[in-house]
Amino acid sequence: MNEEKIPLTESLGMFNTYSVEVRSKIDALVRQVLFLSGGVQAITIGAFLNGTPPQFPSEAISLLKNGWLLLSASIVFSLLFMLGQVFAMIAVGLKFSAKLRNSRAGAEIMNAPMPLRVFNWVVGLSAFLACAGGVVALSKAAMSLIGA
Repeated sequence: MNEEKIPLTESLGMFNTYSVEVRSKIDALVRQVLFLSGGVQAITIGAFLNGTPPQFPSEAISLLKNGWLLLSASIVFSLLFMLGQVFAMIAVGLKFSAKLRNSRAGAEIMNAPMPLRVFNWVVGLSAFLACAGGVVALSKAAMSLIGA
């Protein structure tokens, strides 16, 4: 099988484009999690602070409380994830700076330290799962209000 060799500069450009795409998808997802968690929480809490709050069965109240806690956790996890991403970018920047200071030639893939990458994965996935769990819990609470 005859494989064409792609020049290194072109490969690096393609990898950089891919990295920017992935970063933009991650940023968009984090914004959606924050928007959804904050919005749903504000709407549902607002329903209880304005006028007469709806009367929920006791199991629905538990779902409502758990949903709010999960949405709050999702917001905190999202913020921690964004902070972790900043630390990761700083770590990569320091590696890149050292490479330039030492005049090391050649292409390198520079990653953040493994513990920081694991932290970001765990916290990012936790934010997503907490948001999804909170929305489901609030949906079930709302369904119990109408007897579904």
